[in-house]
Amino acid sequence: MRRPAVVLLIAVFVSVVIAALGYFLLVGPKKGTIDKKQKEIEATENKIQTEKNTYRDLTDIKNRSAEYESKLASLQAKIPAQPELPSLIRTIQAAADPGTGAGLPWLSFAPGEVSGATVTQGQAGASYSNYTFKMTAAGFYDDVVDLVYRMERFPRSVIIDSIGITATTGILNVTYSANLGLVQADIGARTFTFSQPVGAAEQPTQTSAPKPQSK
Repeated sequence: MRRPAVVLLIAVFVSVVIAALGYFLLVGPKKGTIDKKQKEIEATENKIQTEKNTYRDLTDIKNRSAEYESKLASLQAKIPAQPELPSLIRTIQAAADPGTGAGLPWLSFAPGEVSGATVTQGQAGASYSNYTFKMTAAGFYDDVVDLVYRMERFPRSVIIDSIGITATTGILNVTYSANLGLVQADIGARTFTFSQPVGAAEQPTQTSAPKPQSK
């Protein structure tokens, strides 16, 4: 009875040894190869997903390019690369025009000092210049307020630093009744550019003004 049991145990042991040898010699290397291929597949899938995300982002940028260009143009209009003071003067004159603007019958403009500054963000810095100017407008109080309102909403960035308002009866050597309620506004303001100043702007020529009408 013992011999068959011993033989059975030996047979089981031999089977286990053969199975282990078969695993290490046949299955083991194959499993390593499969694991390696699986990692390569995962790496390829991750790369494909990254490229898909990049393609989606580029497509979104392309589809919104007109929007980005519009925003860039708006920013460039607020702080232009060149001084463009003559253009600023014309814009202010148009805003004060008696026919199409605030309705002021007289406006003068005088460029002031130019100073530089630097805005730093992280490691990078951007230099810009402050262009100060003074202007005098005369007319009805509501029209002066309208002009200031228009200037603060110019496409180009303009900051009003000071406003002094006094009653007046004379505009361009013409005397009007005090009952009209005319005022003179002395305005101090500044604008900006990202380039260095290239020279002062020429002062505009004053033109004859129409007679203010009672309101």
